[in-house]
Amino acid sequence: MYPVKFNFKKIYTLSKEMVSHFPNLMPVVVIFAFTFAVSILSNYYHTQKAAREDGLKLIHSIERHIGKTASELYILNDTVDPACSQQDKLTLRGHVFHSTFIKEVGIYQDGYVVCTSNEGNVHIPLPSSITQRIQHSQNHITIELDRSNSEQTTFFIYASIKNNYGLNALFPPQRLLNLMERSLKPKQYQYHLSILGRDLNGEPLAGKPVKEQFVFDSTIYPLQLTLSPTVGTYQFHYFSHIWQTILVASLFSIVYLIAGYQLLAKRSIEFNLLNAIEDDHIELYLQPIVDINTNSMVGSEALVRWNHPKQGQISPEIFIPLAEKLLVIDLLTKKILDSVAKFLNENPHYQTDKYISVNLSRVCLIDDKFVDYLQIFANRQPHLVNRILLEVTENLDFDQSQLQRALRHLDSIQRMGFELAVDDFGTGYSGLNFIRQHRFHVMKIDQVFIKSLHSDSSIMPVLVSMLQLARELNMKVIAEGVENEQQMTILKELGVSYIQGFYYSPPIKPEELLALGNDRYFEQLNKQPT
Repeated sequence: MYPVKFNFKKIYTLSKEMVSHFPNLMPVVVIFAFTFAVSILSNYYHTQKAAREDGLKLIHSIERHIGKTASELYILNDTVDPACSQQDKLTLRGHVFHSTFIKEVGIYQDGYVVCTSNEGNVHIPLPSSITQRIQHSQNHITIELDRSNSEQTTFFIYASIKNNYGLNALFPPQRLLNLMERSLKPKQYQYHLSILGRDLNGEPLAGKPVKEQFVFDSTIYPLQLTLSPTVGTYQFHYFSHIWQTILVASLFSIVYLIAGYQLLAKRSIEFNLLNAIEDDHIELYLQPIVDINTNSMVGSEALVRWNHPKQGQISPEIFIPLAEKLLVIDLLTKKILDSVAKFLNENPHYQTDKYISVNLSRVCLIDDKFVDYLQIFANRQPHLVNRILLEVTENLDFDQSQLQRALRHLDSIQRMGFELAVDDFGTGYSGLNFIRQHRFHVMKIDQVFIKSLHSDSSIMPVLVSMLQLARELNMKVIAEGVENEQQMTILKELGVSYIQGFYYSPPIKPEELLALGNDRYFEQLNKQPT
């Protein structure tokens, strides 16, 4: 055996580090404590609500049981006769023998029980109150709590077949209590059932009773159920639902932790985003746009990537909206346009027959100063204007005054010589109205339609209507987000000529785009098996 050595210094350091994290976990402890406190307070209300539901369910269950027993008596009536022959007596006994609930059945006529399964022919008078209740009952069924010939308290069910004739069934009240107990005992209610004002009490259950009592009256039969929740009832309900309390507390804790970490990350990103734009740390990427009829690249879309020195690649879906929120999206768009111009000027062979599209934010579109910058850009780079396609998303949240300014700026931009594309078409609610108020040269179908596209897809009619609209408005169509050959084949059959997506190429650096060489790359790629 080797002696066990304890590194007390290491243990102390580790313990101290763990304790240092306790303040960060205190909000989680508070969330759990608060949630449990609220759950304890709300348990009173929920237990009372559950008691009402339990009482209604039980009273309906007793009603169904009485109705089922009466239905069996109706069926039995087809096999017996009030003459009460020996065969009738045996038939009645056979029914009792096969029943787990009924102790005795009988036949009554003209105010007397004339035949029973135990004694055969009898002449037992019926109380007039029973006859009257049967006549006034909506289903011609009633119940009674009385003493049988053996002087035992017995529960009776009377089912009328026709005037002054029917069958009855009787059983010990304990059997009815057992039916109730299966439902109520685990929840530790105190209860009693009364029939025509006479109590049919169950055994008192353990636990101190509370003052609340809930009374439930049957709408069909003269019976009443009273439930009294006890301390045990409240405990049962609370611990039966404690998993919900733990789940809610856990969800709130997770939301808190996520929100806290996002807040810290967002603060860090906000601080570093401004430096990244100013220091040219936002990189230009280009994604090819290919004519599927000729397998040739006709252009590309300018996209940006941010490689954070500590957090690594940050998604544009994070920093683009953040740039809009910080009101620096105009600076970012200017950087993109400058990078695109530099690329086109350094590669004149690319700009002769290919274009680059640049996304135009809604913030830039309604900014007078940014439109002035576009005019300056067009004056300085007139040879590049017709090689740059500006994309404007259709889902622009403008008020009326902003919309008028945006339309006015679009007219100005078009007069400068830029072509315009409506991006993400089909995802907004105002797309038709938008393209109706201004002429666009290109329609870009959003990738959400392409991803769900297959041969029997219900999205097909929507695409067909989009393409028909584009043809009527003399707009070219580019399908975004194409990832596989099946999507490309269907789009080609629909008449779409221009494709953008991972099927041909992801966004790549400008030098990689040039390295693709001529159009043979896309032709060979299109011939590869998938």
